[in-house]
Amino acid sequence: MTAPLPAGTAFPSVNAKDLDGAVVDIGASVAGSWAVVQFYRGDW
Repeated sequence: MTAPLPAGTAFPSVNAKDLDGAVVDIGASVAGSWAVVQFYRGDW
């Protein structure tokens, strides 16, 4: 597990697929806003 980002650090560019299968840049989506990002693996 990696360490949390220090306060004031920009969220890194992370590309992931949304529920529709479209690729989303999570870093760009939360830029300039407070955000909590949770990753859900799905069906085990």
